[in-house]
Amino acid sequence: MAKQTELDQLDGEVKTLLLKILERYAYRQRMVVNAMGHGLKYLVDLEIKRGFLECLDHSFHVSVEVERLFDALGGVELMGAIRPRMERIPYPESRQELAAALALIRRAAHASAESYRDCVCKDFGALAMTVSLAPSMSAEAEEERFIAFANDSSNKRQAQTYWDRWLSLSLLSLGRPGARGDTRAVALGIRNIPTAQVVRMFLEELEPLRLACGLEYTRLEGFGVQLPEDLRNRFGTVGLS
Repeated sequence: MAKQTELDQLDGEVKTLLLKILERYAYRQRMVVNAMGHGLKYLVDLEIKRGFLECLDHSFHVSVEVERLFDALGGVELMGAIRPRMERIPYPESRQELAAALALIRRAAHASAESYRDCVCKDFGALAMTVSLAPSMSAEAEEERFIAFANDSSNKRQAQTYWDRWLSLSLLSLGRPGARGDTRAVALGIRNIPTAQVVRMFLEELEPLRLACGLEYTRLEGFGVQLPEDLRNRFGTVGLS
């Protein structure tokens, strides 16, 4: 008789929720891989390009591990599940948009990963740890680049467009606060804090960057982002549909 693995011993409801969560992880990782892969064409400096390639390689391997775990849990056609969302993801259209996109996506990925580090599924907890310890790819330098761009008055409107676009995509990748699946994920030990708290952490940690850029929370109503009411009140129009 074959020895049961840790995954085999997981409760059926836990497996079902994990598969949904892994779809969101796969979506976010593909978003990072696609943005970075496309953005390589904007990089001239070879040392910066090398740093991007190292982080791209890390994101690629995380994507492979997400798909491996999805298959091991009995999932079917992961790409089929996320393709409709992937088709709506834009590619950065400039070096400045690439900096904004990666700053926001990376912060969202880190906030999400922190909530799964003690997951009842040890394989997924280890994967979340890998995401949270991802190489920084000179994150501060990238953010400084976008801050300088946003603070040039001639760029302000374009900077706001980039910010709105990638903030909404990052928030959507975190999931819907208050959903039944979110509540059950906490109750079952899949994650240690609910999505609402992850979103709150993400936005609070993002606030110094937003203020440094002199940008607003505007024009997000049409993206379908849903936030708890206290965050709607605090962060203006974010989340209103």
